[in-house]
Amino acid sequence: MRPDVLVGPSPWVIEQFGDVVAGELWTRVPEALSTAIDREVNAHPAMAQATERTLANPRWPLPYEELVLFLGTLPGAEIISVPKSIYQLVVINGRVVVPWCYGQSAQTSMRDVEVGRSFGRLARELLRRFGPPWRRSQSEAPLPLDAVDEREVAKICAAIAKIEPRPEVVIAGYAGAPHLGLLRACLGEIKSTDNGFLNWSHLDDLPLPPPVIPRPRRLHFP
Repeated sequence: MRPDVLVGPSPWVIEQFGDVVAGELWTRVPEALSTAIDREVNAHPAMAQATERTLANPRWPLPYEELVLFLGTLPGAEIISVPKSIYQLVVINGRVVVPWCYGQSAQTSMRDVEVGRSFGRLARELLRRFGPPWRRSQSEAPLPLDAVDEREVAKICAAIAKIEPRPEVVIAGYAGAPHLGLLRACLGEIKSTDNGFLNWSHLDDLPLPPPVIPRPRRLHFP
């Protein structure tokens, strides 16, 4: 574990999510993200380059699914999903937890990556609706035309908009690579700077889960 990673939840996480949930969240978020990467790698063990592209794709469904599985049973958690959509999110104590793959190196902190540069349509729309006022950065990559993605994002954002009081957005960022697994995991909150661009108001590095030794598969023959 890196020396800058706290053993237990930070005061910020406790303040955001409450004493009861903070300790579980501190370890479950990286476990969920690690499981998502492991599932993808095991499903396509010989396709490292394709898996790298998948991990960076904001529409990759496994991080959303695993965060729901790992966090959805916590006290105060509410699962938001819409039929026939890859997106499903967890809202805990008024915070929407949104996954984001920000890199593929353990040396790069989420703090060093420009906020929003590689956000997908869902993260951008959630921030526009529920985050601080901001304007688009010139370096922000334009999104591809995708009518299905637009519909799914609109539906899940409409479902979240019904929550009272209005929720806030927390980013569950991670760096990972097919041959190395989860390299770094973070929780961060975004603010708007004086010039209208996005920045981190707070960011915590989370402890990585211990490596898991894969269980041998049982082969079943007819």
